Amino acid sequence: MAKHPKKPHYYQGGKQNPNIPNLLKRQFNQQQANTHWVGDITYIRNYQGWSYLATVLDLGTRETVGYALSQTPDAALGKQALMNAVALKQPNTKALLFHSDQGVQYDASVFKQTLALHGVTQSMSRRGNC
Repeated sequence: MAKHPKKPHYYQGGKQNPNIPNLLKRQFNQQQANTHWVGDITYIRNYQGWSYLATVLDLGTRETVGYALSQTPDAALGKQALMNAVALKQPNTKALLFHSDQGVQYDASVFKQTLALHGVTQSMSRRGNC
């Protein structure tokens, strides 16, 4: 019988950061492009074990505007997907909201600093919610 690689385990962070509110409030039907982006990271099993895919979706157009693939699910992965999206779409980042779950990648200082550098507003769901 073939042995399957173990599913990756993510660090389970503590309580929600009160400094990052849920500004999206499940309003997923946006009409304008490049005003509301959402991000997430998923894992993909491959012959070497696991790879991690970070995506950025524009809620106004429903298209994937950025992505990055890595062997590690760290903050650099989320940052690279965001930077790829910014480079491709060149949005007015001062009017852009980036929403995600409470993954440690999106709560990391390097990711928050990247958002702040570009003037992007960060939004996070409470635990167990979109």
